[in-house]
Amino acid sequence: MKGRIKLRLGAGLIVLALIAIGVSACGSSSDTSSSSESGTTNGESSSTSSSEGSEAGGGSLVAAPSTEEPSEIPITKPLNGPVPDKTVAWLACELPICQEGLSRGWHHAAEALGWNLNQINYKTLEPQKGVQQALNEKVEAMGITGIPPAAFEAQAKQAIAEDVPIVSGSEITEPEPKVNGLYYQGQNQESVEEASKLIADWAIHDSGGEMNMATVTIEEYPILIAEVEGLEKTVEADCSECEPVGKIPVTVEDVGEGRVPAKIAAYLQTHPDVNYLQFTFSDLATGVYDTLKPLGLTDKVKLIGQNGNPTNMHEIVEGKSAMWTLQPQEYFMYLQADVLARVFTDTPLEPYEKAGTLPYWVAEKPQAEEVLEKYEGNWPGPKGFEKHFEQLWGS
Repeated sequence: MKGRIKLRLGAGLIVLALIAIGVSACGSSSDTSSSSESGTTNGESSSTSSSEGSEAGGGSLVAAPSTEEPSEIPITKPLNGPVPDKTVAWLACELPICQEGLSRGWHHAAEALGWNLNQINYKTLEPQKGVQQALNEKVEAMGITGIPPAAFEAQAKQAIAEDVPIVSGSEITEPEPKVNGLYYQGQNQESVEEASKLIADWAIHDSGGEMNMATVTIEEYPILIAEVEGLEKTVEADCSECEPVGKIPVTVEDVGEGRVPAKIAAYLQTHPDVNYLQFTFSDLATGVYDTLKPLGLTDKVKLIGQNGNPTNMHEIVEGKSAMWTLQPQEYFMYLQADVLARVFTDTPLEPYEKAGTLPYWVAEKPQAEEVLEKYEGNWPGPKGFEKHFEQLWGS
């Protein structure tokens, strides 16, 4: 490396944006899930989790989503010319997901492109200060995740005036370069709805059509709303006999103060028919199994979720969770870098980039074990994606 909506946003919403960056990226097989050491249903293969499924309760059953690691890299057109030297800012939030996988991806991509990357770590409630710092440092482009441009409106206008493109992700604002400064929005609303369909269909299949799901979420945040709506749409379309998805709303303060497990336990005790508990992002599952187990609730409810982290992978292996979807953090940042490289070389964006999607897949026990062994619990992306992009970039 050469060097290194109109929307009023309160502090709480910005925190939500940062927490949900990893949102938020599925299926049963005949020998899929591990048996829990405690004999609970979490992680156990049920009689209805085979590829054939079973007729149960008149439900409309679906095939189990694939648990195969995605391999396709649908970015194929090389750049129109050599990539110019650039100084680019990566705006990294304080959460581990930003400081770890996302930052690794951006640093590796910038090194391959020969760019000077300035990583700016901004305070959770002050993203506008980070964006302003980047502009003050005269960067020529910047990447950010989870924060709508309405949270840094003045800085976005300055970026537009100074022709500094911004690439974004894990947010629902549509890119409008001349209006909000965004040239790319990865993992957008449509993308998280696709991931939600995988989760819902996994549970419908696994239950043999007798799924009763509750989802743990923070309702004020748009990207999480989109995720829940994806669950609801799939359940309505694919399992007419299933109960509507229940919601366990929690707050940012609940997450920070460790109150989420108690809220979930209270809900499950008053909703005894719930048999699948879904988390809209990984941090919401912290401490939940250990709270539910003494109450006997882990015998009744399977824990599943979106965008699993290394802790979630270990919990699958230990039989504490049944499955988590995975999304690629490092590949995600290579996509941001590729969009900027195309902007700088007058190369049209690929359709995949315009669509704003990411590859997602399911980890049950075999996949969780593999991800832990090969990637230390963090799936970086389709195999060989780094070399693939380097070839397209002429690196």
